[in-house]
Amino acid sequence: MNLLISSSSDPYRNLATEEILLKNSTEDFLFLYINRPCVVVGKHQIVQKEINSQFVHDNNILIARRLSGGGTVYHDEGNLNLSFIQSIQPGENASYRIMTQPLFNYLANNGLSIELSEKNDFLLGGKKISGSAMHIYKNRVLAHCTLLIDCNLTNLSNALKGNWERFTDKSIASRKSTVLNLSSIDKKLTPDYILKGFVDFIKNEEEICTDFSFFDKIYTQSIGELIKIKYATFDWIYGYSPKYLYHNTIYFDQRNIAYTLEIEKNIIKNVLIESEDSLTKIIRLKLNSLKGRQHNISSLREWLDSPNQTDFDIQLLASLF
Repeated sequence: MNLLISSSSDPYRNLATEEILLKNSTEDFLFLYINRPCVVVGKHQIVQKEINSQFVHDNNILIARRLSGGGTVYHDEGNLNLSFIQSIQPGENASYRIMTQPLFNYLANNGLSIELSEKNDFLLGGKKISGSAMHIYKNRVLAHCTLLIDCNLTNLSNALKGNWERFTDKSIASRKSTVLNLSSIDKKLTPDYILKGFVDFIKNEEEICTDFSFFDKIYTQSIGELIKIKYATFDWIYGYSPKYLYHNTIYFDQRNIAYTLEIEKNIIKNVLIESEDSLTKIIRLKLNSLKGRQHNISSLREWLDSPNQTDFDIQLLASLF
């Protein structure tokens, strides 16, 4: 197995690297990385549904979409990400449990009573310390997981506090779990300690290669290109979201006026308002001007950012995500 430790904290680069290692190589890899603060949604999820857009925007938390399915996760410098990338034989079933067994064994050797849930989450005392996802490409398998070591759990909770009740859709929803940092069990369990300890452990358990002469300019160039055309683009991060309806109300002229946005590829295609009287005229005109715009906080703030912005504009903006 080849061991690769990323020198980058850029989630777009690290996610692109996973895909290149999966699709452009036949080698087995263990790829380790730590991202700067970001939320990473599953391949088939709706960004706006899964996150607290206002909190994420105000705290400069990046938004990314990964290749695999599953739920949305929060990463920061207290979270270690592990990617197991391997080839399987024809007819062989991909097993997350087998692929991540080295991590399970390492944590157990540190005196931690880890359990593996039916969903392949690592649990400690019934609380989640690691979530997982998998993607299969031809005869290649990517099984990756997070490991909560010293993550900012307040930011995690706030960033992942979406308003699910406002959406009608067929997307894959995240599962809510009670989480735990390893550092809360033992202060010595820092990201550096876990990273170094796990690397030493796996070197003793398996034949590990750290010579990356094959990881030449072609790989580096391919990763850079994939970031530009996919991982850092609107079309992938937002536009890959399934179709959905967004419902909310706005208080206007002493009434709550309900409206619905029809969204496709994160573009607002249509606006529906239940009321048909003259009191809704301002809202109807304002919302109709949204058609063709992206349903994300940056685009909508730009739409309402003008010297003549009113309290009503601010209230309307807040209702849109």
